[in-house]
Amino acid sequence: MDEWTVIRFLHVVALAFFVGGQLLLVVAVVPALRGRDEDAAMRAVARRFGIASAAALVVLIVTGAAMAGHLSRWSDPTLQGKLALLMLIGVLLVLHVLTPYTRAVSLSVLATSILILWLGIRLTHG
Repeated sequence: MDEWTVIRFLHVVALAFFVGGQLLLVVAVVPALRGRDEDAAMRAVARRFGIASAAALVVLIVTGAAMAGHLSRWSDPTLQGKLALLMLIGVLLVLHVLTPYTRAVSLSVLATSILILWLGIRLTHG
């Protein structure tokens, strides 16, 4: 196993956590907590998920940049689109922190993350 296999592995694991965690929150956690002592429980979940997803995002950026350089993909239009959406994720995450109860922002982060995933898959087969 070479270092690029490890880098790709770390990228995919971080991606699985970042996007999968969002899906889990939307599909299971938020609906399960709705109608209960939602505020305290959601704050606890959001705090833990936020810290871990920030770490996953750092891993995604570092490993993604390493792979883009290694594979000479910086000028690829698909990668450029993915990077633009990554900047949008940054803006949306700041909005989400400032307005944590805005469902539209949360769903926008998820939709943008899934679109980034789609572009990543296109990069691997392009």
